[in-house]
Amino acid sequence: MRPEEDSTPAGVQSTSPRPPGQPGSLHPTKGGYSFREPAGIGWAELEIKKSRFIATVRRIQSPQEAKEWVSKERETHPGARHVVHAFLIGPPNSEVAGMHDDGEPKGTAGRPVLDAIRGSGIRNVLVIVTRYFGGTKLGTGGLVRAYGDCARRALENTPAVEVRPEVAYRLWIPYEFYDGLVRVLNDWECRREGEEFGEEVSLIVRLPKEGYERRLAEIQNLCRGRCRLEPVL
Repeated sequence: MRPEEDSTPAGVQSTSPRPPGQPGSLHPTKGGYSFREPAGIGWAELEIKKSRFIATVRRIQSPQEAKEWVSKERETHPGARHVVHAFLIGPPNSEVAGMHDDGEPKGTAGRPVLDAIRGSGIRNVLVIVTRYFGGTKLGTGGLVRAYGDCARRALENTPAVEVRPEVAYRLWIPYEFYDGLVRVLNDWECRREGEEFGEEVSLIVRLPKEGYERRLAEIQNLCRGRCRLEPVL
């Protein structure tokens, strides 16, 4: 049975946010923090003294999802000696982080991968580094460099998008205002979802948290006060 000293979900830990201005820090806004998250898969491979290190990066939303992806990685690489991982989920005031050395000396694998994540500024992310042992021990410093470098390269190869704090509201509007609302939401680059067309149009809109009250007032003006709305929790 593999060692479980930093396992998921037992290894899930809450961590303190970095102060703004430090490498990998978030961008403070009036309504919270914006940050980047993966918009696709990242990948990198290194070979060091005949050991292969293969890193993959993907977006996740929960520690359980991380655990499932790690299990799939083990199935994909049954001959690998170690499947190391780290993840960072959520904004700094409620972030959840986890890491696992998977049999490597404590602190030489999961920690440098997590440090690479923090340095990248990317969140809602899982990084898995799979190692095929090449027969030569790398030593503590060599392992830290290998896992950290492979994770950093994969993160650099990962497409990412900016995530901003949002609030969601369900709207009910007469049909005559629907096209105008769609144009306004597109101009604001705001998402809409869950559209239903009955006696009137119902939809969920996601607005930037900063200044959302002003935008709701503009929507009411557009609909001449005939818009019903309620927050989506």
